[in-house]
Amino acid sequence: MSLPKIRASWKRHRGLVGRDIEIHAQWPKTFGLIRADRPRWFVFLYLFFTVHSFPAVTLFRVQSFFYEAGFPPLATFVSRLNSFLFGVTIGNQVRSNGGLLISHGHVVLDGWTTLGDHVEVNPFVTLGIGNSSQKPFELWGPTIGDFVNIGTGAKVIGKVTVGDHVRIGANAVVLDDVPPESTAVGAPARHFLTKRGPGDRPWEPPSDEGEPA
Repeated sequence: MSLPKIRASWKRHRGLVGRDIEIHAQWPKTFGLIRADRPRWFVFLYLFFTVHSFPAVTLFRVQSFFYEAGFPPLATFVSRLNSFLFGVTIGNQVRSNGGLLISHGHVVLDGWTTLGDHVEVNPFVTLGIGNSSQKPFELWGPTIGDFVNIGTGAKVIGKVTVGDHVRIGANAVVLDDVPPESTAVGAPARHFLTKRGPGDRPWEPPSDEGEPA
């Protein structure tokens, strides 16, 4: 146990929780459920008690803090608690370098997996180690880039790299690298360049202007 290590871990995870708050608060703020001038502690409590997935992400931050600070048994306990309460199972070796959004449970993140910033994980997703006749068993999981959306039921298996601004379709099985600005679909997944459209812009509520009387 090292006090400098504990302080460094605490500082890093405070920043990550702040990023989680920003991501999860986007929709409530858009619909006017949270005023923009609310302090961060208020937004945190609102999200913790109203947004289904936010407590699971928060528990993962606590788990990661304990592990990096030198308390693996406590980290493992928090991991088991997260799995029991929310159906989210995350190994101690998983590292997140930015905001994380897990929309619902039945999620498994395992192995030496690294997540970038603003990664969105949907239900029934598995990111982790592979074990097949085509590749030798290894403990490495995928490296996920920034602004990646992983669709419901998708699997990203083994030591693969998923670039920035990638969409992985529902039930896709990713076994190879996916370049940035791409969409991956199918089993095994194939990728193609993503064409950006109106859905890539920030959502705004409809205007009342021009409505018939």
